[in-house]
Amino acid sequence: MSNCSRQQPGSACEECRKRKLRCDRQKPRCGTCLDADITCVSNTKRLRRGPKQGSGLKALRTRIGTLEGLLRNRQEDLQPSLDDQEQTENTPSDGSGSDDEPCQPTVERAGLVAQRASTPGPSADPVVCKRNSMADGIELSELMRADLDHLYFERAHPIVPILQKHGYYSWTNGPQPDIHRRCLRFAMWTLAMSLSTRFENMREKMYAETRQMLEARDLGENDMVQVRIEQAQAWIMVTFYEFLRTDYRRGYMSAGRVFRLVQLLRLHEVDSPTANAGDLSATSFGESIASEERRRVFWVAYCLDRFISVGEKGLLTLNEDVVRATSLERRKTVGGRRTMTDVDRFQICTCLPSLEIDHQDNHFAPRWFLSEAVTSTLSFSPLAECAITATLCGRVLAHDQVSAVEQMYGNAARDFWVRHEWLQGILKQRRDSLHVNHPRCSAFADPMLIFTSMTLHATTIYMCEIAETSIDVERHTETVIEYQNQASMAAREIARLSKEQDQAHVFMPFAVFLSARRLITHRQLNALKGDRLETESLEGELQECMEALDKMQKMNNLAKYYLQVLKSEDFQASARFAGGRQSCTIEIGHEL
Repeated sequence: MSNCSRQQPGSACEECRKRKLRCDRQKPRCGTCLDADITCVSNTKRLRRGPKQGSGLKALRTRIGTLEGLLRNRQEDLQPSLDDQEQTENTPSDGSGSDDEPCQPTVERAGLVAQRASTPGPSADPVVCKRNSMADGIELSELMRADLDHLYFERAHPIVPILQKHGYYSWTNGPQPDIHRRCLRFAMWTLAMSLSTRFENMREKMYAETRQMLEARDLGENDMVQVRIEQAQAWIMVTFYEFLRTDYRRGYMSAGRVFRLVQLLRLHEVDSPTANAGDLSATSFGESIASEERRRVFWVAYCLDRFISVGEKGLLTLNEDVVRATSLERRKTVGGRRTMTDVDRFQICTCLPSLEIDHQDNHFAPRWFLSEAVTSTLSFSPLAECAITATLCGRVLAHDQVSAVEQMYGNAARDFWVRHEWLQGILKQRRDSLHVNHPRCSAFADPMLIFTSMTLHATTIYMCEIAETSIDVERHTETVIEYQNQASMAAREIARLSKEQDQAHVFMPFAVFLSARRLITHRQLNALKGDRLETESLEGELQECMEALDKMQKMNNLAKYYLQVLKSEDFQASARFAGGRQSCTIEIGHEL
């Protein structure tokens, strides 16, 4: 018998593999290729056998979740009924049960059961509560929970930055959280589901149960002292979800609840020297983390109030005067922190939020108050920049409302233009400051900065619309024309930003709508003037706004609404009328 190996080492050539022949692996050509007089090609890099990496991962996760649910159901059925009877006997008879009652939902089960607000009757049996929660609830596996947590901090947190990531994971990985934190976690998951198509089939049910859990918790509270910061955080997330995925009226009503919770928690005086050290809403986080979270909750609610009010041209709920400190000239620095030595007891303050990286790493720089930050040219955190911009939006809204009253009485036209030019100057300063402190490359790394920039440009358009409807516009034609030119440039900048954005803020459609409305008006104006090139340029920018709204409408009902308004015939007719009116204004200006 020969001592030679039955098969030579190395890889068989491609021809032998295709014909399923044994290759002698001779070089430069094997025997088979030599007999066939063809080129012998060998491939030393072979693909791994089996399915591709990640193939079937979604199906595997679904199967794991189903098996975990079946296993939990089996464990519940095997529990002795004696334990349930003991839990029933230990339930307080006055209906003021603790957060760890057997009927309360747990993190391990996503079924939500309403909190009892009265004396428990026969239907409050723990076994019945558990089985109903399993039948009507949502089963979330560990993998799904981890995915939702990651999805929230990746997509939702940049536009609603009210949580400290490490602090959140510290209590989720610890003992079973109380009912307030469970409500917060489900609200996080609800908002995260609204920003992804992966959980579309679970989104509405998760929202319904989360809202039921929050409402039951609010109805079960008999003492307003028990209000927790987690309640305000959860309602903020639910409100953002409702503006994104449900009707506007529901989100509007939930926003009112957020504002009242913020007032009950007294979040407008977090940094007041007279604030009580024993905070009613303090959590198990560190004191600095808890204080910073409370600041962020307040400023997100503050911005929410202004964006809703500007869209509706309604009244503000959180007054700016509440957070405007007095005696700023007597402030001093103590331990790297800006404090105030003399504050009127009716005017209390909350500092602007710190940078996101400092918040997550628990490193806090000296803080600023709103009144001094509005006129400052320094760089602030994205959320602080948004709060400053929202403040300007609120002031412009108040200017519009005051001017409407002035027109009703037919006086104070001089005061109107003084206020208008003063606001226009502050607005220009903020635009220049944002451009210098947050260059374009860094702005597009943070969706909050993109939205802030678009809001500043939208406010410029709003200021132009106010000037166009003033009492004595004929006497200030040149000024109005200058405002119209600035509004046109602002509309074009919004169109450019909307084209390049990836993560859209909830209220970004309103800024895009104002831009599109202004572009339509200017397009009609240039069409009347016969400027073909400018009309085509405006048409292209208008198309970018329409495409941005069309892209956002898949996950934002506000975008869907504004897109329908722009496409309506009545709106097109009003735009043609506005274009003709502006043409008359320009002609009057040239005559003067």
